[in-house]
Amino acid sequence: MNKYNISILVLIIICTSCIRTKSSSETSTATFENDSISIWVTESQKPNTSQEEKLKLQLKAFDFADNLSNDSLKANKFSSLSYSQNFITDSSLFRKINNRAISTNKKINDSSALGNAYWDLGYFLKKKFVKDSAFYYYSEALEIFDDIGDTSNSGEMYLHMASIQMEIKDYTASEANTIKAIENFKITNNNVRLYRCYNLLGILLEDISEFEKSLSYYNEALYYLRKSENIQFGEASIINNIGIVYRNSKQYTKAIENFEKVINTSNLFVKNPSLYAKALSNLATTKLYNKDTFGIHSLFTKSIDIKQKENDIASLASSYYSLSEYNIYKKDSISALNNAIKALDLSLESNNNERLLVTYILLANLDKEKAPYYFQKYTKLNDSLQREDRKQQNKFARIRFETDEFIAENIELESEKEILSKQKQIWIGIATGFFLLGLSIYIIINQRAKNQKLRFDQQQQANNQEIFNLMLTQKQKVDEVKRLEQKRISEELHDGVLGKMLGARMILTGLNKRTTDEAIHEKSKALGSLQEIENEIRSISHELSHSAYQNINNFTDSVETLLANNKNVNIKTIFHFNEDENWDSLAGDIKINVYRIIQETFQNAIKHSKCTYFEVTFYRNDDQFNVIMSDNGIGYNINKGKKGIGIRNITSRINKLNGTFHIDSSEGQGTTISLNIPINIDIKKNTNNNT
Repeated sequence: MNKYNISILVLIIICTSCIRTKSSSETSTATFENDSISIWVTESQKPNTSQEEKLKLQLKAFDFADNLSNDSLKANKFSSLSYSQNFITDSSLFRKINNRAISTNKKINDSSALGNAYWDLGYFLKKKFVKDSAFYYYSEALEIFDDIGDTSNSGEMYLHMASIQMEIKDYTASEANTIKAIENFKITNNNVRLYRCYNLLGILLEDISEFEKSLSYYNEALYYLRKSENIQFGEASIINNIGIVYRNSKQYTKAIENFEKVINTSNLFVKNPSLYAKALSNLATTKLYNKDTFGIHSLFTKSIDIKQKENDIASLASSYYSLSEYNIYKKDSISALNNAIKALDLSLESNNNERLLVTYILLANLDKEKAPYYFQKYTKLNDSLQREDRKQQNKFARIRFETDEFIAENIELESEKEILSKQKQIWIGIATGFFLLGLSIYIIINQRAKNQKLRFDQQQQANNQEIFNLMLTQKQKVDEVKRLEQKRISEELHDGVLGKMLGARMILTGLNKRTTDEAIHEKSKALGSLQEIENEIRSISHELSHSAYQNINNFTDSVETLLANNKNVNIKTIFHFNEDENWDSLAGDIKINVYRIIQETFQNAIKHSKCTYFEVTFYRNDDQFNVIMSDNGIGYNINKGKKGIGIRNITSRINKLNGTFHIDSSEGQGTTISLNIPINIDIKKNTNNNT
């Protein structure tokens, strides 16, 4: 399945999930409590109700609302009918209802309901693929929501507009509007909507091949999704998208890990067979690109069977295309041609132009006799799509220009009013100013004499206070230096020495009653660990007289060694990082403090969490260094109990780096700790506080 299909799927989810929050005036009547309209809505939803009967019920509802004499009640009824697009199935009737909703709400000056009516119209036109008009009415609704300070609904409009702009490949404008939506949703702390925004940004950056940023946004989407109450299978969908990014950037091993993680999601095959089938196809395609053909054909076959049952035509075209590529690799040209033709037919049936283009190229290479025909079809379709994209982008540019021009005219009128108002205020201000000036001269002369006397007394008092402050500051500095040094030594002993001593003690305890050669060998290793502890204590002591290790070379190797050296514990450790990134270029203070935090967190996981795996992820986002540490242990309630010395040490180290950290844990759900550290920072330095 290609990335275009993924994008369209996610956009459909975004559009269908954007349920608006009704205004207070609309909520009071939208439920149609015990009136005729509510009865007609219920009847229309019965399975045996024909389309003709449904239309009659819809017309009854329209006539009922239209014949109301009270303007406010009429506006509310039409607003509710406009919102109920599942009930109003006739397109021409919906346009009449929506027009009434707009006109009646304008009449009673209900801005919130008017904005919702524009929203309804934009959503209706979006479903009808009239993208430019949908974008226009979303922008009209946005202007109203901004004026009344409805931050949440303004964010929804930005997100709707961004999804349309992505469809027409206006990526820059789409990214800008998505970021505006994020700013609004962060104000309202809406984790689900923030997840949708970052997921859309991940798709955007993937489409323009900025894979590192795309992965960063997908990770942000996962972070906010995991904070929401109802995750469902959204996490598996994002992991599938991450796998596609890795595959497109030719990091096939990581891509395979992510697709296998999706396939192994509990109950995914039963609850979301479509996503399961896509993950199977993606796994098979990635293995093919990695030249690992073992079991590929069965993966393709199983994926195609599921997609046929789900009638997922667009995704079937992708599977047959990839299966054709597999046949080419196996030098089975007949099967390759047959599967490519199936992909062509399915692409035509589903109007999947992106898949159609690449299929024409594939067929041209497979069928040499008809190659000119397929190249001609490719050229014609490609030119047509480019013309349509330019046409759509020009329409959107014109809409933005007209909107900006209208705003500019309003600003100009407001400016003229402000100028006249300011002129009046100036004359009043001049008269008031003369009066205040005379009063001020009298007060100044009267106060000057008093101030001269007070100034001498205050100066004398200030001198005495300064002497006292100097004495007090000197004592505080001495105490602060002592406190910092004690704190540093405590951190080193707890984070480094204590963890190693625990490991050695556990090994020696287990081997105490064994006298085999293997046991003697393990005891020797444990004694070696104790010798390492001795050296570390000597190193800490040595640091008391001079500053130690400002930099850690081979930073990632050090972290891998830290995780690998705990072989006596039945815990699987995973370390993700971009090998092309120069992690050793990080400041020494960042590396040593991050290393100690990982060490502390890992030791806590071993001692307390009862986990079976521990995972560490490094990634950079612009000038930000991000670390995520997670386990699948028993978790704990972060709102209960006192913070231990480990958490206090992490807090202390993060504060030194001007960074932030977040702990996400609940009982039975494991623990995740996220660190966010600025790379170009002015490290908080104190005497002897390097580590």
